[in-house]
Amino acid sequence: MSFKLVVWDFDGTLADSLPTAVGIFNRLAPEMGCKPVEDLSAARAMSTRQFLRQHGISLWRLPRLVRKYQAAAAEEADRMKLVAGLPEVLAALASAGIRLGVLSSNREDNIRRCLRANGVEQHFAFVVGYPRLFGKGKALKRIIRAERLERADVLYIGDEERDIEAAKKAGVKIAAVAWGFHTAELLWSCAPDYVVSEASEVMGVVEENARTAG
Repeated sequence: MSFKLVVWDFDGTLADSLPTAVGIFNRLAPEMGCKPVEDLSAARAMSTRQFLRQHGISLWRLPRLVRKYQAAAAEEADRMKLVAGLPEVLAALASAGIRLGVLSSNREDNIRRCLRANGVEQHFAFVVGYPRLFGKGKALKRIIRAERLERADVLYIGDEERDIEAAKKAGVKIAAVAWGFHTAELLWSCAPDYVVSEASEVMGVVEENARTAG
């Protein structure tokens, strides 16, 4: 297997958090002056920037909303489950000698509590909580430098259009998961390297890359 490092987004990718995330957002919406999510299917088909516009979230207000969301998410961290099948995939990747990490706009402590509660924290070499919704590409580049790897050695896995953008800016391959916030159709429109619909398909992505890498 040619990938040496697989970096995961957290919310909607590792964690089966979509219903919880929408619930938190809708509770915060009146306080923040935002429009709540009433049609989840429509929201999932919007790009991140479209979602912000449609729900009245200005960029200057966004950092405060993110902080409040993270604080509310801390109350759910120990109860949050991983996406079905992912614990087995994580164990298989780790057993194959592939390093695993997390890069998420959630807080590191929230992420670690969830991973620990699901019995998978030991598989991860690092967890990076990046406090901005946009700009993950820079954080990915820093991770690559810190790990002393080539870009071809790294796979990023996420569930949103902005995850695809980040991977492209960092020059790494991206596997987008269709079980998170954005629909498969929207993800495909952003031209990721892969779109997967089930956790087991992640192993197929890694194995395919190893074959094509020779």
